Amino acid sequence: MNSKRLNAKSIVKRLCLSCLLLMTVSTFTSQHAFAGKAKSVKKDSHVQTSHEFQLPASAVWKLISGFNTLPKYHAAVPESHLSEDGSIRYLTISEDAGGGVVVERLMEFDHEDMNFSYKIIGLIESPLPVENYQAWVNLESTGANSCKLYWQSTFDIPEGGTKKESEDIIEAIYKGCYDGIIRVLVQDS
Repeated sequence: MNSKRLNAKSIVKRLCLSCLLLMTVSTFTSQHAFAGKAKSVKKDSHVQTSHEFQLPASAVWKLISGFNTLPKYHAAVPESHLSEDGSIRYLTISEDAGGGVVVERLMEFDHEDMNFSYKIIGLIESPLPVENYQAWVNLESTGANSCKLYWQSTFDIPEGGTKKESEDIIEAIYKGCYDGIIRVLVQDS
């Protein structure tokens, strides 16, 4: 009698897992079938910015080098959550900045040379007008109390978007980073 109950439980469990797997495959297939219809207009957009700070590079690096620290210095990012392994971040964007969540993967990180790279791997209810976005951040010490931060990216423009609009938005995001670094390290100290 006990073995029949265990078998029945095992069968129900297997059926539930099979249904879950079928639903997941079905959802994945329909999402990718739809995503495959979206067109991207390749415009080879490239935004390159830099900012000189009258601050030690070590102070700036300490603030920006954590992959989960953007909410500490960017006003448009009130929250950030990391994946379990720390390689993916989920950035909640303020409603004033368009809302939604931007999902980014850390691609490279070099503490010694003070640089890192990341790419957007998902946009959840976010109007950010970019596709295939990857950014590089590099901090260079220019003196005992000065440094220069470079923030650049490449991306494609989604169908219906314009190169100027997308580049202006990305430049505004980087300016928000620079302004936030000054606010945190100069004005708030």
